[in-house]
Amino acid sequence: MTVATSRRQARRRRWAEHLGTFMHNRLAVVGLIVVVMFAGSLVVREVLWATVWEGQARIYDPATGYDAPTAKLMVVEEVSDPSTEISRSDAQFAGFVNAVVGDIIEKRRQPAPPSGRHWFGTDPFGRDVFSMVLAGATPAFIVGITAAISTAVVGSVIAALSAVFRGWVDAVFSKVSDVALLLPAPLAMIIVGAGAFEGDITPFWFGLLYGLIAGLGTAAIVLRSHALSIMGRPFIDAARVAGAGRARLAFRHLLPHLIPLAGVSMFTAVVGAVVAHGFAAWLAFADDVVNWGAVMFMGLSLGRDFGSGIAWNVLLAGALAISLFSGSFYLVSLGIRDIALPRSQSRAMRRHRDIEAQSP
Repeated sequence: MTVATSRRQARRRRWAEHLGTFMHNRLAVVGLIVVVMFAGSLVVREVLWATVWEGQARIYDPATGYDAPTAKLMVVEEVSDPSTEISRSDAQFAGFVNAVVGDIIEKRRQPAPPSGRHWFGTDPFGRDVFSMVLAGATPAFIVGITAAISTAVVGSVIAALSAVFRGWVDAVFSKVSDVALLLPAPLAMIIVGAGAFEGDITPFWFGLLYGLIAGLGTAAIVLRSHALSIMGRPFIDAARVAGAGRARLAFRHLLPHLIPLAGVSMFTAVVGAVVAHGFAAWLAFADDVVNWGAVMFMGLSLGRDFGSGIAWNVLLAGALAISLFSGSFYLVSLGIRDIALPRSQSRAMRRHRDIEAQSP
């Protein structure tokens, strides 16, 4: 057996162990299933446009579609059944200025409740909420993936350089991390979106800037602590004796051991970035029209402005989308944490066995 073959087999066993550790965490498995479902929604949207929604852009387009159903209402002085009656003043406000008590008018329902034609109903502009939720998954994935990668890269590189070079390099990076902690990434993105980008920040740049701030702050501090513990292990001393320089120690020997813990920071960054992006869209600081945060705004604020009260179908659709998407990545991070920190996984297994032992 050659050395290369032995290394491949060892690598396969290690990955098999990692997979077993991840699968043992049931919450992480549930989170992974939800992430896959959201990823599948991107495909479902394309399939619907190629089949069911083909040629119906005027109805199902998430930005410009319109299909408000019509309801026949009787004009009355005092409404007792809102589903069949409308007050005379509301009818006149809706454009029926000559309406009198007893007239039957046809009024478009905006927003409209869920139906067979619109599974999640329509928003105050008469747009299909289901198509808006599907379209909102695209910017969410762009923000999340960009933030995750940039957070892991920035945090890992800073941690590796700080642990290897120490001295003034570590001091500078530590001060930068302290400053980044004083200005949380979500708040910083609101300031940047309202200022430098003037409310026109794309999902890619939002995720990249969020990851830069998060990587300089929390991720760098956590990974630096882990990097310092690795620097005390025997294989680092062996590499020094073999003549490895500081750069080789940082990028060849130390950085690979930071990857599992950096994975935890990646998935945690997705949670913060997606929630912050939704909040920025709520405040109109994002350039994508269809965003789950914007959907929530339409359900809560525009419904009131149009006199129909809170559009609960719209508000809940956006809120549940953000919550499930962010929560699923957090659950996946728990499984990655068990791989990166075997001690936490061992404690979880012991708690699980104790619970099973106490159950009748």
